[in-house]
Amino acid sequence: MEFKKKLLVGIATTMIGFSASAATWTVYTFGPAETLGNVQGLKRILEDVEKSTDGEMKFRLRLAGSLPIQATNITQAVGNGTVLFADDGFHLGNVKIAGVLRLPMLLRTVQDYQTAFNIMRPYIDKEFERQGVTVLGNYLFPHQVAFSSKTLTNLDQFQGQKMRVSSPEQAAFVELVKGVPVTLGGSEVPSALQTSTIDGVFTASAGGGKIWGSLLNYNYRLPLNYFDGFYIVNKEAFDKLSPNIQKKFRDAVERLAPTTTAQLYKEELEVTAKLKANGMDIVEPTPEDIARATKLVEGYWQQWAQQNGPDAVKLLAEVRAAVGR
Repeated sequence: MEFKKKLLVGIATTMIGFSASAATWTVYTFGPAETLGNVQGLKRILEDVEKSTDGEMKFRLRLAGSLPIQATNITQAVGNGTVLFADDGFHLGNVKIAGVLRLPMLLRTVQDYQTAFNIMRPYIDKEFERQGVTVLGNYLFPHQVAFSSKTLTNLDQFQGQKMRVSSPEQAAFVELVKGVPVTLGGSEVPSALQTSTIDGVFTASAGGGKIWGSLLNYNYRLPLNYFDGFYIVNKEAFDKLSPNIQKKFRDAVERLAPTTTAQLYKEELEVTAKLKANGMDIVEPTPEDIARATKLVEGYWQQWAQQNGPDAVKLLAEVRAAVGR
């Protein structure tokens, strides 16, 4: 009887979140610390929406690891209403077509990314929507680069190193350079480094470098891939909001998402300089290493597309033509 009572209370609470915009929405992020730029950017959006709606919309932000939701399951958690709004950077298991934007060594500049994103956006939106999710906007971390506790100054030194990856596409690169890919949530990384479960990570200085830097000794800045985050909302809950509140929600994301990207790029320079000052060995890749890494993964790009269907093949070809690669 007690279990049934709790179940009914839980169902009622969920329904309140769907039926009344004045209810407090639970918001989730893959970021494990409030010091991270993407978490701070998400908070700016939430505060803006609360203010512009005169408190009709309220939010409770939960950091990665504070709820029993894996980073790779955030898309599903928003789609099924476990949380109603989220910052989702680990969506590739659910929105596979977005993997074009994460293919290693494909996109080298922010302009490359934006060009590719404009091509991909209708397909990405459609895939999220199939899972009950609406995309309100996105932001971009600087390139994911390699950090390690072990010597890592060139491509050959990846061999045998256990590297935490944030996508299957990164995992494929690690295997090609004879390393060992490991998938972990962000909240698990510090203990994994301390116990040598992993040797290193792919992340931006403005991301993991900011919070895990003291556990790492080398930063090999091969521009492997970008990491984009999507602001996503439960479609059913969002559609039940008044048109006025929907507009204020969309306006806040559109206006403030670019400030998250700007903050992350500013912090990338600052954090990298601080890590170097604290003794980290910061190594820029040689043009030869960049060319070699690109040649190494070109075959994988096509293999990835073929495994993901005709749309992936078509879109990859369009993106490659658009960015000249």
